[in-house]
This record gives sequence, structure tokens and C-alpha cells, in this order.
Amino acid sequence: MEKPVVVLKIGGRAASVETALKDLVLDMAALKDTFCFFLVHGGGAEVSRVTKIFGLQPVFRDGIRQTSPAEMEIVDMVLAGKMNKYLVRVFQTLGLKAVGLSGSDGGFFTGLSIDPAAGSRTGRVTSVDPRAAFVLAEAGYVPIVASTSMDSSGGALNINADEAALEIARAAGARSLVYLSDIPGILKDGQVIARLDAAGAEKEINAGLITGGMIPKVRSSLEALKSGVGAVVIGEFTQKGDLPRLLSCASGTTLEWKGERHV
Repeated sequence: MEKPVVVLKIGGRAASVETALKDLVLDMAALKDTFCFFLVHGGGAEVSRVTKIFGLQPVFRDGIRQTSPAEMEIVDMVLAGKMNKYLVRVFQTLGLKAVGLSGSDGGFFTGLSIDPAAGSRTGRVTSVDPRAAFVLAEAGYVPIVASTSMDSSGGALNINADEAALEIARAAGARSLVYLSDIPGILKDGQVIARLDAAGAEKEINAGLITGGMIPKVRSSLEALKSGVGAVVIGEFTQKGDLPRLLSCASGTTLEWKGERHV
């Protein structure tokens, strides 16, 4: 790729509020000559809503959806169908050419069930092949990626979108991986920590500042940095202009790797 790759994982307001999503697309359009964007999305709240319509009850363990075979059909329908095509339409309407993908397309990313004995269709990424996304990006399209995938036997898998984005960024040698959510960054005494390296992150984990689901996100992000991702940014998108601020470390928390890299 001639331009550096930026992987965006969208959630929260940026994914659910149309005005914020359109502002994000406009920011991406303004930066399209500088960066090559891959956009990764989940859609857990919508999956849960539709799951209940079909008379199923979502089950979570340690914050991870325990996807049954019956619910997997709904996950595919909502994420790779409704949510993905909605995002593609918004991009197209605002002048950015986009193509929707899932992990299954071109073997983009594949995985294994986290609990095959129980029949779980929740998976972990085991391999990534970003060539199809690179072909699209080189042709001027933004790959919009749903986090559903498949195992080696062709069975559908539901992959956590944060993990999918991270593994894609690692495989693509991304300049930046940006997690967009409804938090301004990692907070300390009410203020956003602008930058954290591995030592600083472990210090804040041990101090109890970084807790819950943020701990595995930060630790896995640091592993991605060690493997060659340039920077990982955690922040929120609320209005036009937020994306360049995040990419320039003017907002959000930027995780950095200062030691030896293994690429």
C-alpha cells in the first residue's frame, strides 16, 4: 500500500447515531488522500434486540456473547446483512465508495470456537489474510467489515469486533488502530491520559485505574503494537473534526510501544 493503513473500529455514538456517523464519513473523506481506511463494526445491541424478537435470550459470560447455533443465524443476518449494508449505503451516499465484507469473504479472517464441546459459535481469530481488503483499497474502495467469520469446516462464527479489528490491524501493518466508543479515553482523576506505554499501562492496571473489559483490550493492543502496529487510539467521536484529532494524538488515549518490535 502506498498510503498508511488506518483501521477504525466503530461503536457507541459513531455507529448508532446517524449524524455522528455521517460526520465520521466526512472526516474520512477529507483524509482519503492521506490514509487508507479499513472500517470494522459490530452491532451487539441490535443483535440482542432481534434475538429477543425471535424468542431467544442473549447469554453473556465475562462480557462475551455466548453465541448458540440458533443465535448465530441472527448474528449473521444482523451484522453481515442489516448493519453492514446500512453502513455501505451511508458511505456511498456521502461520496466514499465502499464494499461490505465479513471475515468469511476471501478468507479475510477465520477462527475457532471458544467452546466447541458446548456448541458455541463464539470464536477467536486464528488467521488473517488481508489481500482482498488491500485489492479493494487500492481500487479506491473502503472495506467495511462485519465481524462474523467461519471455522475451517465452514461453520459460521461470531467474532468480537474489537478482536477482529486488532488482528486485521496487526496483519495489515496498520499505522493506527482507532477504537471509537462513548468514552473520551482512559481517565485518571477525571482527565484523559494522552499517552500510555506498556509500563504505564501495567502500572495503571495494577493501581485499579484500568479495570474490567478495558484490561484485555489494553493488553491485546500492546501485543499488537509489539507486532508492528504503529499506535492504538481509544477515544470518542462526537462531531466532524474528531477523527484527525484522534489520529494526531490531540484527543483520546494513544497506546505506544517503546521497546523492541517483532514484525
